[in-house]
This record gives sequence, structure tokens and C-alpha cells, in this order.
Amino acid sequence: MDFAASASLTERIADHLGADIIAGRLEPESRIQELKVAGSLGVSRGSVREALLILERRHLIQLLPRRGAVVTALEPAAVCECSELLTELQALFFGKLARVPGLDLEPFDRSLQAMALAVQNADVTGALDARRTFVGAGIAALDSYHLASALDGVLPAGLRIAHLAAAHPEYALRDGLRFHHALLTALADGDAARVRELVAAFNGRECRLALAELCKRGADPA
Repeated sequence: MDFAASASLTERIADHLGADIIAGRLEPESRIQELKVAGSLGVSRGSVREALLILERRHLIQLLPRRGAVVTALEPAAVCECSELLTELQALFFGKLARVPGLDLEPFDRSLQAMALAVQNADVTGALDARRTFVGAGIAALDSYHLASALDGVLPAGLRIAHLAAAHPEYALRDGLRFHHALLTALADGDAARVRELVAAFNGRECRLALAELCKRGADPA
């Protein structure tokens, strides 16, 4: 991957490593070695260190004394806590969006088109990327720094839960597309109560499937 110097270099490194964590290519409790990452991406060790601080804020790694950067464990209690927090933040976020007069729906529609294509191709990563783009469209429309910052900190961990849930036999990628279509309809209708209902139901089901998948892999139940 070409990582030319740019103003957003550390964000790009963080997104690259974050994608590997979300998809499980970097396993829970594995170490991320700064020097090795810097060499493989052709960037400075300082840039990697800054990217790791971003990943820590996104709850994807822990920076531990004498061990360095370690991918956070996927423990049932943490999965439940993250899902609950994400549900509350999204309900607040999308609820506020539902009250924005004349909300431009085109950016959301574009993300849904990308999501539909990913679903058609059974591309879990593509579908989750489109989900993040959907949220990004809302961030641009709402222009709320504090809410955007809070979502940025929790959403990647939420996508990691979604990727875990996707490994469960009962998971249907199309359900995510249906949810986002229904959510967009609620936004267009200005129905904040419906937004909360949808978000709670969808996130709750993903959490249950993620916990079931953890149980299959031998994790203790919450």
C-alpha cells in the first residue's frame, strides 16, 4: 500500500490498522510493533506512534507498559458495554438529524447504493465501510463536534462487533441494508422515536449474535 506523506497520514495509518483489527486480521491481544508497521508501510515510526494513539481513542488497542500496543480483547462484558453506548450515541445522533429541516438525503442514498453492491457481492467489509460512510454523511449534515468526536471513538469498536456478528450463521448481511433504508425513511419523516426504536433493535440483535459467536469460540458468557 502506498502511504505518501500528507496532512492526514496518521489518520490513514490508523484507518489501515483499524481495518485489520475490525476484520480480525489482527487478532485480539496481539501486539502491534511500531517498527515493523513503519517498515511495511514506508512511514516513520513517529507517524505510527501517533496513529496508535488514535486507535487507542477508538478503543481498538491498549497501550500497555512494557508491552506497547496490544489489540483489545473481545470480552462479552466489553461487547455489551460498547453496544449499549453505541446505541445511545446513535439514537441521539440520528434523532438530532431527524430534526434537521430540509436534510439532504443524497449522501445517505449514495452510501446505501454502495452498501447494496457490497451485499450483492457478500462483501462484509464493503458493507461495514458503507455503514461508516452513512454515519459520515450525518456528521457532515449535523456539524456537531462533540457528538462527532464521541461517535468516532465508539463506531470502530461497534463495527468490530458487527464483523464478529457476521461470522454467526444467523447473520444476514441484507438485514443491515434493510435497517439503513428504514433509518433513512425515519430521518426523512423526521421521526426521532422511530429512529431510536430501529437503532435499539438492530444494535441489540448484532450484539446478541456477536456474543453467541464469542460463546462458540469459547469465551465465557457475560
